[in-house]
Amino acid sequence: MIVVLLPDSGRGYLSKVFNDDCQPQPARTIGEVLQTKTAGIPALVHTHPNETIAEAVGILQEYGVSQMPVVRAEPPIVAAEVAGSVSERALLDALFTGKARLSDPVEEHMSPALPTIGSTEDATAAVPLLESADAVLVHEDGKPVGVLTRHDLLAFLARG
Repeated sequence: MIVVLLPDSGRGYLSKVFNDDCQPQPARTIGEVLQTKTAGIPALVHTHPNETIAEAVGILQEYGVSQMPVVRAEPPIVAAEVAGSVSERALLDALFTGKARLSDPVEEHMSPALPTIGSTEDATAAVPLLESADAVLVHEDGKPVGVLTRHDLLAFLARG
């Protein structure tokens, strides 16, 4: 019996090793998505518990956002200073059903705090959180730094 071994040149493998299109691309992080948000608005649009609903609605309108955290201090803040959140959807419902007045303090009608995610996490980690919430609060080194919405994530993906 004679066994003949024929060497494989590896040409088919090498073309993939040196082809950038065949290499896994680095994952995009939440922080990268947050950096692409519209310029001209503060990184962390927020309101305070003692402000009125009218003031909170004014902030939402001024910056063109639909939800924001309610914080007990001025940024930079730590996670423990986040008291809750407000959204245009919840405020609209409370105002039209008569449960709230524009002169009421935000703390009487705020929703629970937004779910949180780290700025260094893969952007895909936000998708399950955004299935049950309209937005997530992004933390960096234990400090809230911004709010990420479904709209922000879609805009980032559309840009490629």
